[in-house]
Amino acid sequence: MDLTRRKLMGFAAILPPLIAACSTEAVRTGGDAPRSAEPVTVTFMSRTAEEEAFTRRTAQFQERYPNIKLDYQALAGDYIDVARTQAAAGTLADAVYMQNLLFEGLAAGDSIAPIDKLIQRDRLDLKQWYAKGIDALKLGGKLYGLPGRGQIAYCFLFFNRDAFQAAGMKEPHDTWTLDDLVSAADKLTARDGSRFGYGTEWGGFQRTAAALRRFGGDVLSPDGKEALVDTPEALRSIQWHWDLWHRRQVMHPGTASNNDFGQGQIAMAGQKLAGARGGIRDAAKDSFRFSLVLMPPGPTGKHGAILSVAPVGLNSRAGAPDQAWEVVKWFTNKDTGIELGLQTRGSNTPGMRRDVYCDARLLEDSRYPREMLERICKAMDLASSITYSVPYNYRQPELDKIITRHVTAFRENTAAPSAGALKAMADEMQGLLDQPR
Repeated sequence: MDLTRRKLMGFAAILPPLIAACSTEAVRTGGDAPRSAEPVTVTFMSRTAEEEAFTRRTAQFQERYPNIKLDYQALAGDYIDVARTQAAAGTLADAVYMQNLLFEGLAAGDSIAPIDKLIQRDRLDLKQWYAKGIDALKLGGKLYGLPGRGQIAYCFLFFNRDAFQAAGMKEPHDTWTLDDLVSAADKLTARDGSRFGYGTEWGGFQRTAAALRRFGGDVLSPDGKEALVDTPEALRSIQWHWDLWHRRQVMHPGTASNNDFGQGQIAMAGQKLAGARGGIRDAAKDSFRFSLVLMPPGPTGKHGAILSVAPVGLNSRAGAPDQAWEVVKWFTNKDTGIELGLQTRGSNTPGMRRDVYCDARLLEDSRYPREMLERICKAMDLASSITYSVPYNYRQPELDKIITRHVTAFRENTAAPSAGALKAMADEMQGLLDQPR
């Protein structure tokens, strides 16, 4: 009896260390969120455009993982500048939503950590996300985040169905050409200036890349080191837009905002994001019916698009990296991706996952025509052929300003399209691209 008691007492003495060791091993091998005696606080930040979905998913995360206290903040302002400022100040959140063209700079500056070992540890299947989205988040062979949102960008044409019906015209369809678009824009333009047949989003790196690609050109070389805006194909694209603004005068002189289209000032709004449908719906207030198709292809058969990927990454200095990793996975999973697509404010761009874009919950969203949502689903088949482009030295904000200044001059007719004008633009871009990272 004494021997048995001594054995039990000895076992009891080593039980706590064994439990602790098992708990540590659970953290190393993955599975459920790490457990601790006291709740661990993890901070998470995003733009305001994701606030509705992320707030709801934060509450659900808290129910699922009561031992992780999630402190979520949606930050207003220019998010790239805000995130970079926080990284420089050492106040970046433990888990970070990064809009397109932000993560490269944070990764190069060691503000966010590679996650390859965590993926291997948890045996996480990366095929859940579109392959191009995963590839876009690799630097130096290492992966620096999981795709949160993602899309083929600036390649959709929204159109006012009531305007087409009133004019006795057939709606845009999947086999439309640019000539069809121009012809319809001419017929739908009110010459008193009350409505333009067409309008386009314009300015900046991504929109310009999409516009040039439609005509076989591009903004940058594939390695991001060379400016390509002075090619004949690029000139053809700029000339086409200039003609619609200033010779035919059928294109809205602004940048085809959601409000411009929603308030009936434009019959067709091109080069838009599919996720703009929420903002357009808010602006239109059910005053007319609308739908979308892919932008007609250009002379080389290309629709013109750029890949946009918004990852969620892990702060390299996160105080509780295992718990923060659970947050990264949560905000890039299927349910979060669908919540993003169903937002009633902000963007409707869903998670960049194969099991999200064509999910029944998105396709059956009663706020929009089903054929619109099916087209968005089908369009993601093109993702594998769209190039993700970024300047080699990660100076995206500076490059954006240069491009915007030059292409705005064409829109405002303070500069005419010419080989010389595009050469000047390319030279200024190249001067920036030649600077170090």
